[in-house]
Amino acid sequence: MPKKISTIKCADCFKSLGIPARIEMYHYLRDNGEATVTRLVELVGLTQPTVSYHLKEMKELGLVNNRKSGKEVYYSINELCPIHQRDCVLNIVRFPGEEL
Repeated sequence: MPKKISTIKCADCFKSLGIPARIEMYHYLRDNGEATVTRLVELVGLTQPTVSYHLKEMKELGLVNNRKSGKEVYYSINELCPIHQRDCVLNIVRFPGEEL
């Protein structure tokens, strides 16, 4: 039996957040609204190109959105599932170590 595309997509999103820097950025954005790449570099302690790469991957999956303002790029959580256009399960799930 072939896998449903939405099941594969959800698995890809969870897999993407299996990288510690990505889940840290995701939590920060979910809890704080939006942030610049510069702020996320400070948060995770990685280089700007590395953080930008992670954000690009997350954006391609539909986990985050971005907007430009002058030279700054701001990232925020995509509240809607990119497949179903309804609340994303990641906005409901609490991962180990998170406050309820």
